[in-house]
Amino acid sequence: MTLAVDVTVHTIRRLPLTGGSMLPRLDLDDHRPGLIDLIGSTIRDRGWWLLVGGVIGAVIGAFTSAGVVAAALLGAAAGFAVGMVRSQMIGLSLGPYRPDHVETPEVIGETLRVLEYNVHGGMGGPGKFLATPRTLDHLAATIRAAEADIVLLQELDDFALRSTMTDTLGQLVKRLHPTGAVMTPAAEKVYGRREGTGVLTFSGITISDARGLRISDAFGDKTSRRFRSAAAMWSGIVSGWFGRRARVFAASTEYQPRAATDAVICTPTGNRIRVLSGHFSSPHDGVDEPARQVAPILDTVPTWVGPTILGADFNVRDGSAEFDREHEMCTDVGLSEATAGAPPNSDRIYASAHFDAMRPQKLPPLNGEPPASDHSPVVVELRLR
Repeated sequence: MTLAVDVTVHTIRRLPLTGGSMLPRLDLDDHRPGLIDLIGSTIRDRGWWLLVGGVIGAVIGAFTSAGVVAAALLGAAAGFAVGMVRSQMIGLSLGPYRPDHVETPEVIGETLRVLEYNVHGGMGGPGKFLATPRTLDHLAATIRAAEADIVLLQELDDFALRSTMTDTLGQLVKRLHPTGAVMTPAAEKVYGRREGTGVLTFSGITISDARGLRISDAFGDKTSRRFRSAAAMWSGIVSGWFGRRARVFAASTEYQPRAATDAVICTPTGNRIRVLSGHFSSPHDGVDEPARQVAPILDTVPTWVGPTILGADFNVRDGSAEFDREHEMCTDVGLSEATAGAPPNSDRIYASAHFDAMRPQKLPPLNGEPPASDHSPVVVELRLR
C-alpha cells in the first residue's frame, strides 16, 4: 500500500489538539513502524533509559566482580530494550475514534490568509546547513511578516544532525506563539531524526484533530533497502572529503518516503476547515511520483464535504506536463489552484469551491536580506462565501 494513516503526531505540550471536530475515517491501513523507526524513536524520545540503565549497571558493577564498564554497558543495553518495548507499545496505538462520515459543516463568511512554505529545517537559504538561533529568528520573522492565519509547512526537522538536532516546530512555536501547532513525520532515521510536514494556526484558530498520511518510498521500506540507501549516501559524502567519488551500492537511490499532514482547524467564528500540508517528489528513476504520491492524497479529499485547503511543495514547476496533470487531478476532486497568477513556484495552494482566492503572492526576502529558506513562501487570501 502506497498510503497509510499515522496516528502518532508531534505536538507541543502547551498546544495540544483541542478535540471536538474529527477527521473522517479513511479506508487505509494504519502505519506500523519498522525496526529502524523503533530504534530511532527510542533514541530520540527515550534516550534517558540508556543513561539510567548505564548508571544502575555501573553502580552494580562497582560492588560486584562484574566490572564497572561491562556492567554499565549491559545496563545501558537493558535500558535501551525497555525503551524499545515502550516505543513499540505506543507505536501500535490505534488513536482516536473517527466517524465513517462527517456532517456537512455550516459555513460562515470570513477571510483567511494562508501561507505555504518549505522551511528547510530552519537552516537558512540554498545550500545552508545547521540551524542556529539567528537562522530560526530569521525564519520566524519571515513567517510573522506574512501575517497569515494558517501556515502550511514542509521540511520540519526534529533531532536531525543537519539542523543541529533542532525541533523546528517547537522553535517556531516559541518565537511565533501560534494558537495551534502540529507536525506529522514522513520517516524515522536510525539515530532518531524525523522530518515532516505541519500546520501552524493563528488569530484564535485551533487544531481539533490531526493525523499523518504517510507515502511509502518508491522502492520499498524494508530495512535492507534503507541500509543500502544510507550506505550509498554516507560513502559518497565521506569519499568527497578526500577528493574522491566512491560510493557503495552506487545504484541505490535516496530513501525518500513522503507525507502529508491532515488536520481539522476551527476558527473563532465556528467554521471547520480541513487543511492538508504535503511534500511530494518530482519524477525520478522512471517513477511517476506525482501519480504515485499526489493522487492517493487527493483520493481522500471527497471524504470531507466542507471547506478544504491543500498546500504543498509539489517539486514540480509551473507549465510542465506534471503540473498540468496535477491541476487535472485536483479539479477532479473539486480543488482549484488558489495561487494561480503568482510567480512560478513549486509550492502551491489549492482550495475547494467554498472559497474565492484573492491576491496570491510569492513573497520576496525581507528588507533585501538573504532568504530564510531554499524555497520562497507563497500566500493567498481565501474568502469563505
